[in-house]
Amino acid sequence: MQKPTVIEFHANCLKVLQKTLLAASPNEGCALILGESKNSESVKRKTCIIKLIWPCCNIWQPSIFNLKEPSTSQLENDLTKTSKQIRFALDPREQIVAQRWARTNNLSILGSAHSHPQGEAVPSLLDESWNFSEGLMAIVDGRGMVRTWWMAKTKNLKPEEIAHCENTVSK
Repeated sequence: MQKPTVIEFHANCLKVLQKTLLAASPNEGCALILGESKNSESVKRKTCIIKLIWPCCNIWQPSIFNLKEPSTSQLENDLTKTSKQIRFALDPREQIVAQRWARTNNLSILGSAHSHPQGEAVPSLLDESWNFSEGLMAIVDGRGMVRTWWMAKTKNLKPEEIAHCENTVSK
């Protein structure tokens, strides 16, 4: 998938994303973002249209998937390393089910979303180091503010924020 220039939340997807992820507080909530990409040659714009939020369970636990932890000095807050309050992991089985459903319904998984109940809606060092695929990452802070980011495959590239808008038209 190519990096979009704008993200559009279809119908009530923005509200669903906020409420779904904040419902897990004080833990991080997580979800998959499903939709489609559109190119507009006339205005040289690539738009990702988010059409569905697929809520997922946060299955994070210590040593999950044998992911390497950053050193303690790199951690951004004082919560314990074993806390779902600063960690999330999507269940691979949920991802497979969502992928199959998306294909059946002519949609794609555009990326993932999670909350930072005690932090900002900005990718953390963990979000960057544990990101394994190129795509969107939406983050909701504890106040409900949503920011969308493009996460590159290459670890040395910083996430780029992408503007988003809410499309109130339901099709």
